[in-house]
Amino acid sequence: MKLRGVVTFAMAAQVVVTAALLLASYAVTGTAGPRGFGMAQLIALMASGVVAVLLARLCTRAIATSQAERASAQLAKAVAESAQMTQAIIKTALDAFIQTDERGIVVEWSFQAEALTGWSRQEAIGADVVDLLVAEPLRAGFRQRMMRLLPELSDTPIGIRIEVSLLHRNGDAILVEASSTALRLGGRTIINSFVKDITQKRAAEEQLIQAQKMEAVGQLTGGIAHEFNNMLTVITGTIEILADAVKDNPPLATITKLISEAADRGAALTSSLLSFARKQALQPKEIDVNELLEELAKLLLATFDKKIEIVTKLDSKVWLALVDRGQLSSALLNLAINARDAMLDGGRLSLTTRNVVFGVREAVAVGAGYAGDYVEIEIADTGTGMRQAILERIFDPFFSTKEVGKGTGLGLSMVFGFVKQSGGGIKVASEEGRGTTFTIYLPKAETSTMRPAGYDDRKVVGGRETILCVEDDRDVRQYVTVQLESLGYKVIPAANATEALAIAAEGKAFDLLFTDIVLAGGINGRELAEQMVAARPSLRVLFTSGYAYDSLNAQGRAAMGAPLLTKPYRKAELARMLRRSLDTAVDSVGDPIPTPYSVQADVEGFLRRQAAEDSGTTRSRK
Repeated sequence: MKLRGVVTFAMAAQVVVTAALLLASYAVTGTAGPRGFGMAQLIALMASGVVAVLLARLCTRAIATSQAERASAQLAKAVAESAQMTQAIIKTALDAFIQTDERGIVVEWSFQAEALTGWSRQEAIGADVVDLLVAEPLRAGFRQRMMRLLPELSDTPIGIRIEVSLLHRNGDAILVEASSTALRLGGRTIINSFVKDITQKRAAEEQLIQAQKMEAVGQLTGGIAHEFNNMLTVITGTIEILADAVKDNPPLATITKLISEAADRGAALTSSLLSFARKQALQPKEIDVNELLEELAKLLLATFDKKIEIVTKLDSKVWLALVDRGQLSSALLNLAINARDAMLDGGRLSLTTRNVVFGVREAVAVGAGYAGDYVEIEIADTGTGMRQAILERIFDPFFSTKEVGKGTGLGLSMVFGFVKQSGGGIKVASEEGRGTTFTIYLPKAETSTMRPAGYDDRKVVGGRETILCVEDDRDVRQYVTVQLESLGYKVIPAANATEALAIAAEGKAFDLLFTDIVLAGGINGRELAEQMVAARPSLRVLFTSGYAYDSLNAQGRAAMGAPLLTKPYRKAELARMLRRSLDTAVDSVGDPIPTPYSVQADVEGFLRRQAAEDSGTTRSRK
């Protein structure tokens, strides 16, 4: 009955009872009207009051009961809605939800928990969560940890967050972050946990840390190698002068040869350092990696122990790669030698190529520069393999597992730097006793690249032109000035870009700007060349540097069209690069003019290809 109906019924009942009692009292006394009001009527009113009190109590109880029922219904509805909302949150949450009691027995197991762990809800409910998700050797320690955390969890309303390694049903390890809270229900403690898989996140963080570490070490080694190259430039250049002066004195000639060879070894070492630092000047061209690997396989078959089987699996439709052929050849040979050293008792070395197309996620996973088309080169051996601890440091410079004196520790770091500088990626997989696989990803070549006309490496040709030589290292500047003058050139030396610009502003005539890329002061060699070429469009430019960071990728003819002479260099290399720069004909605005020499090179190349095709056709007919 509704509240309004109860009150109405009570009021009506009270009126009826009062009227009935008054009528009964008048009937008993036989009087009526105001003068007839006596004891009987008073008793009737008192009886009516008693009835009113009883009715009031009845109404109060009915109202209280009605309100209690309504509150109970509302509470039940709220609880049902809350339960539905909680289930909806659990079902739609991105993280897995796991509910256990204080003993670790699973009470609730969401769909996301099934996806994360591989265990279904039916299998998990009632089971011990530690037995499900923790490797057997670690279970006792994990339970002790849970028991220590339980009091802390009960005293912390906001809960706690921990990272822990769990075991998937298929045996794979997964790193998770668990956010847990404790709740007291019916005399027992319920632990609610939202669990997030952070395996890939942690791997990405570690990859970023490794990349930052390698970049920092690369900056350091690149700077050191640059300074060494400046010193080696003076050493290798002046030793040539000494060697020429003492060529008629055999003992001294032998000493100068030893010095020259030591300088060459130093130059090779700094070249490896620059390769790791990704500051080595590369000359990327379109190359057929299958052809290169076939040549490598022939070399390995001729030099490796016969107990090592060389297997090639080359995709006949593999794309051309845009990469420095010489550096790639050195990198592959380095990996092959490492594979040989890991197979002292024999084994198999596999060389494989294929085409791959990477999305953003795949490119990031292998450390490639961008999403797109890549040529994959895989070098796999069946050797001893490596432990995880070694695998994590494999590309660190000067890290080696070989005996002292049998390796510099720069081989793999050089490979890493070369691949990264080429815009590619590299990954390694290894397992003790099962071998190692290196996989290199190189960018696909999009357009043909014309080869520059060659020069006779053995011929040293000088000239009579005037050269503005900009070099901030005093010893190198003096050495270069002497060498240039010995080749017949007139030299205007400058210690920095500001001094060189002042010389140009005075109107002094010079035919070529020979500048180091890395200069002290606010203007580097590339920027100096851009300013000078803007004022003198027909000016020739030759760059030199211990490393060539971004000069070859810079915009403008001063960077794009100018060749680069890497330090350290000898007199013959300097002379050849100067003539290459000066003999290229340009018009008044600096654009190259085609010459009979450059046309002849193209014609000869075309005739050679035609002859090869004709020869192949003749053999097929026979």
